This record gives sequence, C-alpha cells and structure tokens, in this order.
Amino acid sequence: MSEEMRKVENAQELNLQVEGLSEKEVKEVQKIFHRFLKKYEENPEADTRKWLFEQLKEELPEKKEEELQKIAEEITTAIEEYQKDLDDLNKSCRKGITKESWLAEKLQDGAKGVAVNEFGEYLREIDRNMTQANMQMARTILRADGEVSQCINLDGFIAEQYHVNNFNAKAVLEKSPYRARVCVPENGQYGKNSVDVMIDNIQTGQKGVARYQMKYGADSKATVEMLKNGDYANQRLVVPKEQVEEVQKSFPDKTVTDHIGGTDKIAIQSEGLSKEQVKSFQHDAQSNRMIPKTDWNVYQTKELALNIGKQAGQAGIQAALIGTGIHLVEKAVNGEPVEADEVVKTAITTGADTGVKAAAGGALKVASEKGVISLLPPGTPAGTLAKIACVGVENVKILWKVVKGDLTMSEAMEHMGRTSVSMYAGLSAGAVGAGIGAAALSWIPVAGPIVGGVIGGVVGYTAGSKVGEKIFEGAKKVVKTGAKIVRSVVEGIKNVASSIVDTVLSWLPF
Repeated sequence: MSEEMRKVENAQELNLQVEGLSEKEVKEVQKIFHRFLKKYEENPEADTRKWLFEQLKEELPEKKEEELQKIAEEITTAIEEYQKDLDDLNKSCRKGITKESWLAEKLQDGAKGVAVNEFGEYLREIDRNMTQANMQMARTILRADGEVSQCINLDGFIAEQYHVNNFNAKAVLEKSPYRARVCVPENGQYGKNSVDVMIDNIQTGQKGVARYQMKYGADSKATVEMLKNGDYANQRLVVPKEQVEEVQKSFPDKTVTDHIGGTDKIAIQSEGLSKEQVKSFQHDAQSNRMIPKTDWNVYQTKELALNIGKQAGQAGIQAALIGTGIHLVEKAVNGEPVEADEVVKTAITTGADTGVKAAAGGALKVASEKGVISLLPPGTPAGTLAKIACVGVENVKILWKVVKGDLTMSEAMEHMGRTSVSMYAGLSAGAVGAGIGAAALSWIPVAGPIVGGVIGGVVGYTAGSKVGEKIFEGAKKVVKTGAKIVRSVVEGIKNVASSIVDTVLSWLPF
C-alpha cells in the first residue's frame, strides 16, 4: 500500500461520526463546562453540593430550588459511587477477576430482593400489550365479515392505530403510567371535530391527558385543507413526518408533530410515519392481507444497542466510542488558542479530579435540560450524566499516561474498558433493583462513552493547548488500534442482523 493510500485509510479510521452530534453542540458544552469550572475555582474548598447548586441555579433559573438541590446531591453521590465501583473493579482485576465476572456479580447484587414472579409478570405484561395491539390493528383493517376493508382512506385509520401501538409498546417496556388509545365511538358514528387518539394515565385514572387529531393528506396542502375544515381546540395535530414543517406554517398557534407523546409531561413518544410508509401498509393489507404486527422486533434496535453496550468493556469498542467524542472536540477547537487551567491540568496529571468531574456532570445536566446535546434527552437523570462525565475524565487521564509512556496501548484499552464497565454496573444494577427494563437504559453504554469522549476532549483541551494536543494524539493512536477490533466485532453481528447494525452503528466507518 502506498504512503498516500495509508494516509487516506488512517484518516477514514479516525473520522468517526455520530448522527445528531455536531461541533456546534460541542462548543456549547465547552462554554457550559467553563462556567461550572469557574464557579468551582472560586472556592475549591467549598462543599461540592453547595457550589454545584449555586451554578445550577444560574443555568436553570426556571427550576425550583428544591429540584436543583436534588440534582446537586445526585451528581455528588453518583461521582462517589462511581469512584467506589472503579476502585473495587481495579482491585478485583489485580486479583485476577475479569471485568465480565465482576459486572455479573454487581448485576446479581442489584437484582436481590426482586421476586422472580415480579419479573415474569413484567414480561407477561409486555406480551399482553403486543397481543392487544395486534387485535386492535386487525379490528382497524378488517370488516365485520373478516375481509379487509377497501376504504380509500384506510391509511389514516392505520396511522392512528400504528401510533397508539408504537407508543404503548414503549410505555409498557419502561413501566410508564401512560397508555394511548384510538377513540372509537360506541355507535360507530364519528362526530365532527371528535378526538382521534387520547393518552390516559392508568395509575391515576385520568382520561385524555393528551389529545390528538390525525390527518394524513396526500401532501401538505391536502392535509392543511382537511384541518381547516374542522375546529380542533385542545388537540395536537399529527401529520406525516415530511409534512410537519409546512403544516405548522398554516397553524402557527397549534402544535404540529409527527408523533404522539414526547412532551415534558409524557416523555415517551411514538415514531413518526411518512405518507409513503402508511400507504404501503394500506397496500399490503388490501392487496396481500398483510396486517402490520407488533412483536418483540419493536425492541430489536434497542436490544442490539444493549448487547453492544454489554461489550463496552471490550478494548476496541470502548476506544472507538471514546475516540469519537474526543475527535469531534479536536475538530471543534482546532486552531483556537486556550489559556491553560491549572486545576484541570492537575486533575489530569495527579488524579485530584472530584471538582472537575462535578463541573462536567453539572455541564451535562444543563446541556441535557436545554437540549444542547441531542444524544441526551431532557430529563436524563443527573446521576447518569455524572457517571458519563466520570468516564470522560478517567479516560483522558488514561490517555495522558499513554502519551507519557506509563501505559502501553493494550493496557490503556483495558483500563478504558474498566471505566465504562464501572459506569454500566452502577446504572444497570440500580435499574434491575428498581424493576426497570434493561432496554430502557440501552442507549447509555453506546452514547455514554461517546458523550464522555466529548467531556474528556473538552477537559483535556482546557488543561492547555499542549496538554490537549497530546491528549488528541493519544486518542488517535488508541482509536486507530481499536477501530480494527470494532470492525471484527460488528462484522460478526452483521451476519445475524445487518440492517439493524447499520442503523445503530451508522456513525462508524465500515
């Protein structure tokens, strides 16, 4: 291979991309982190909870002080828990215990006290929901005589049931109190301006927590005309995903979306449908008697992410994930002069990093609540974000040791694997103990290290241009080695579910 071709290949290996994560987002996180860091440096001897609360109050003035106090407490506690887990894991590894064995024991500990029958009932509830969803879809498509309805507007009715089924599948998985339903009149006669879909709270019994009107016109113009013929007060408008922008222009005072849910009150949301997709469902039903089914495949993408996450301790995967974030920071700050921050430099070189981790955790929480990073949805627990920040800081310290020659490549990747396993253990054990479905946390082992890489890159660069450049240099070496391992791992998975892997790992250069 020529030297020129080798350079191109190396560049491609390092040009890891993450859909929805941009240089603009990175720079905004950098600004938020610097504000938290400045607050910490004003009085480094102050209690962490105190200065965190003060800065959170400045960043999120719309939140109540009680909630901000709780966030500061969660961040501080999470950092302490993470350090305890990492120390315990390192101690176990020195005794010859593998990361995987240590993680398994942690998860078993977290499951203590959770009755087997309770977990079994949880799975049965998911299965019951799927059965009910399929019955409702069949009712939508089939006539009383069992034949497929040939209604020209069947796609609209299918869309309603699709959104309901998709929402409920996610709701039951995450043990949400909300359930959606199609509003079918008892007498079969739909009234003018009647609500198409409602979301109820099955815990409190409150009906119609959210109300939706669905219109699936051939194009945005047709959809707008359909909506103009009615009065849909107190209803959100749901339209094909490619029509949202244009329809919104015609109804500036209404909420126009392509999904149900996805609000501050109801975080879970259905997936949007295009007009082409729903027409395809109609064609399959009317021409081939194929009724859209809800089954365990609705969770495949998430569960695949979870399975990859369980391998987060593998050297190559961890290196590629963390390197993705660090590489993005390098591009974002390229050429920008920066004054070295001695506190951060000390944290990287000596390990005295609690204040820096707290500042990073606070920055991620603010970024999440303000929608700065699309990978972190608003409402993401502060403790989760703090542990992601810990992964970022710990990995930068590891990369610094690589640069100094204190760790070899294989040793560095082993230690980077431990940082992620420590994060995953604490979060997953808590989820099991709380009876939360594993898939509900599936994004963390994948997105967590990536965002941790962003934090690591920001922290490294804040230590000064020279330190930052060395960190970036170390990251490139580790990622280059790790990318080859990632390819071999993913190729094995691709043989089983290529289309799903392509979706989940679209940010990697295969």
